[in-house]
Amino acid sequence: MYHTDRRLRGMRTVTLPSIAISLCLCGCGPAANLDGAAVKDAWYGAAAAARDRPETIEVGSWNIEWLGEPERGPSDEELQLDNVAHALALLDLDVVGLVEVVSADAFAELVARLPGYHGLLVTDEEVEGGRSAYGEGEQKVALLVRDRFTIERARVVLDDHAWDFAGRPPLEVSLAFTEQGRPRTLDVVVVHLKAMADYDGYRRRVRAADALQRWLHDEHARDWALVIGDFNDDLDASTYQGRTSPFDALAHDECCRFTTEALSAADASTTIWHGATIDHHLATASLARRFVQDSAAVLRPDAWVDDYGETTSDHYPVLTRYDLR
Repeated sequence: MYHTDRRLRGMRTVTLPSIAISLCLCGCGPAANLDGAAVKDAWYGAAAAARDRPETIEVGSWNIEWLGEPERGPSDEELQLDNVAHALALLDLDVVGLVEVVSADAFAELVARLPGYHGLLVTDEEVEGGRSAYGEGEQKVALLVRDRFTIERARVVLDDHAWDFAGRPPLEVSLAFTEQGRPRTLDVVVVHLKAMADYDGYRRRVRAADALQRWLHDEHARDWALVIGDFNDDLDASTYQGRTSPFDALAHDECCRFTTEALSAADASTTIWHGATIDHHLATASLARRFVQDSAAVLRPDAWVDDYGETTSDHYPVLTRYDLR
């Protein structure tokens, strides 16, 4: 639970009894179409849907656009960090995959601003293969988790397909936790696939998806595993000339399910510039059975962050929920 009672730089804030966020469930219109009173009312109605619930695991993913690199993303790094930290505190999620983190110092500061959380940047010493796979000034993947989770192992996977993943091989983190007195393990994989709606980008996403599918079969056929992040393409049809989605084989594989499929079916945009759903969550079959139906949502901080696209990110956070009792 997080209350806002002051104006942060670049934000329109309001005092609420619980938390204040804008939530776009699949099929709803953009927050920009609502007047101020309607947005405020939407915050009240959406808070219960997006806030943490003790009986479920809330999972988010968010591309935070070149965090720590002022020359490529939002130019005011302090304001961007303020906005990202504030939004994550409001969202109150259990597990969050982040992409496009550039600066290790910026990530460390972000974690420091979120009491009750800890996390890993892919280049941290604890991550096997991370420093050899990612350079200092490159976009990186990361994971934030609540303190109830213990990180048992972290490694870069599919590094032999690094080119297909645009030089950003996935980060796999095994999380141990206790649910109703029983030890559990959740494996989370954070991905950032090749961008661009051109032939090269499309072919690399196809190859990356094929490699990911084989790897899930080999490594996590019976596990609770979740792949989250910026897939840079849609599920129903590709952003490249409307071709077959590069994830079509994954979407029809009985071993897994895109738990964000309803967002894609509803044409829910996950970015500020395009109408496609390109940020996804993919669960293995055993975990997909624990997915809370209709919980997939695109969260809209742009309802309360001034000039969101210029100050914070060109992507919106995406949420799914799982009942692991």
